[in-house]
Amino acid sequence: MVIRAVSRTCTRTRAFGNHLLTYVYTVCVLGEKSRVCLKLVILESGAKARTIKKYLGKGWLVDACNGHVQDLPSGKSKDASKAMWSSKSGELPKPPWSWTERAQRVMDKIIIKAEKNSVSEFFIATDPDREGEFIAWRLSHILSSLGTVRRVSFNEITEEAVLTAISEPREIDMSLVNAAIVRRLMDRLVGFRCSKFCRSWRLRSMGRVQTPTLGYIVEREEEREAHIPKEYNSVTVISNGVDCNVRFHESNDPEAWVDDDGKHFPNRTSNTERASNVNDLLNDHRELRLQDVRASQVKRKPQPPFTTDTMLQNSSSILGWSIGKTSTVASSLYQSGHITYIRTDSTRTNENARTQVRDYVKNKFGEEYLGGGVGESGKKKGNVQDAHEAIRPTNPKNSSLDTEGDENVLYRLIWSRFAASQMSSSVRERRALKFLCEDVEEEITGTSSWRIHSGWEEVFSWNKKDIQTQPPKIGFNEGAIWTIDKDSILSVDFTKPPRRFSESSIIQMMKKDGIGRPSTYVTTVSKLQDRGYISKEGSSLSPTKNGRLLWTEVAPFYNKNEVYGGGLFSYEFTSRMEDNLDHIENGDADAATKWEQFSTIFRQIHNDALERRREKPTLRQLQF
Repeated sequence: MVIRAVSRTCTRTRAFGNHLLTYVYTVCVLGEKSRVCLKLVILESGAKARTIKKYLGKGWLVDACNGHVQDLPSGKSKDASKAMWSSKSGELPKPPWSWTERAQRVMDKIIIKAEKNSVSEFFIATDPDREGEFIAWRLSHILSSLGTVRRVSFNEITEEAVLTAISEPREIDMSLVNAAIVRRLMDRLVGFRCSKFCRSWRLRSMGRVQTPTLGYIVEREEEREAHIPKEYNSVTVISNGVDCNVRFHESNDPEAWVDDDGKHFPNRTSNTERASNVNDLLNDHRELRLQDVRASQVKRKPQPPFTTDTMLQNSSSILGWSIGKTSTVASSLYQSGHITYIRTDSTRTNENARTQVRDYVKNKFGEEYLGGGVGESGKKKGNVQDAHEAIRPTNPKNSSLDTEGDENVLYRLIWSRFAASQMSSSVRERRALKFLCEDVEEEITGTSSWRIHSGWEEVFSWNKKDIQTQPPKIGFNEGAIWTIDKDSILSVDFTKPPRRFSESSIIQMMKKDGIGRPSTYVTTVSKLQDRGYISKEGSSLSPTKNGRLLWTEVAPFYNKNEVYGGGLFSYEFTSRMEDNLDHIENGDADAATKWEQFSTIFRQIHNDALERRREKPTLRQLQF
């Protein structure tokens, strides 16, 4: 006897505000028994999978592939040592994609679970960026023989966003995939060929983005070493809580003090005797007479919501965190559904989210605390891709989480930045003051300011120290005598060399010059430390001996090439290649054409470097 299986399609509808979200699942009927033919959603992380499982409920399986499942050959695979693969004109190379570490075991378990539960539809919900699309593409190849594969993506892990994405699946975006492939091929070619080249100096590796980033750090260190300290004298005095400075020279004074860049500092002088005399007179008389007052108001505008680099920078400066810690905690917040996607260079935000946070601000602080909003125009600037909205809370009504620890600390910072972007400017009254002192020829200047409207600063009150909100009690009547609070201070100091880069400031530099992207900032800096090219002392990054050797002696073999914008590892060439990847991703350029152009240029630069290396013995040859 044959029992026929019959399938019945069911729908589930959920209401969210003005939206009705409907998704479909199938029930298989076998004789008198029935069971649900489950659908499977695959994400990158287990934490994200657990969050989404709560939203989907019955009829769904949710699992994690734990990141990349297949990539260019590595380890012990057959083609692990291969730098590139040939291709026909107009086509990208077709390398054999091999399993990443432990990925095959993970996927075998997922496939067994899918077959056991009669899964015939797969929804791939990897991250909404270039790398996430590449993972989705490889998963679609692996799973296509088992059923229908659909791609879904969302910028935030909330119930509405997830169900909307499930109800609106799309095809794999091959422009994103091709950009990821070309990036891999470029990095592989440069990494393999140039790393082999640098081993003549007993160095470990070179990288397309990694090496130019090292260049910033080495060149900054060279600037510091070349710096010649320049002595200067200054005199400061405090009266009624206002810091005042003696003004020694105007810009047209032949003795005006200027720094190495030619910048004039009126409060500095090279004349130690003059500064000492003024200091003695101030301490003798201990009174200043207010000669002139100029009133003004200063408005401080709020900053736009966080991008990846500004989040890393502010977390470092405000919380004192490393970029690694910030990245880890932010990933956890995203996977738990508390914030939007964390790899972004856009400042635009969702209109509904802005409305919610504006309502919160209005109810909490008053309508006068609302501003016009910054960052939501979505206009691209410079090297901005604008693929995703800014980093913001998924539920703006929550200013903090119901938990303690690092996640709540970073969430509060992200929420405050987003809320501030919709708030009014803070306002300070400002008075520019000029004083005279008996027997002192020099003018003495100071500035008094006090806040009259906190504006956006109100949501950062958890991080603000005591802020002056009242003017000095003595007032600002011209001719008034101001008593000096304590002895004036004569400072003899020297100019300082430029500061070393920190983890956050090097990322700012990378963004400014267009090398690297939000998804690679942290890994690039981490690789330089792992390779032993830079060391971290406190928050400062400095080059090691090997780091200097790589940039000053090895990289010039590739950079002394005027034809290609200064060479392979120049900032200009690296930025141009990143732009090319963006054009491929946006569908504005052909991937095969850009790859052919790069590989041709690289071959010429690399061959030129090999020729010039033969002109003199390398370190390794000399040691041999």
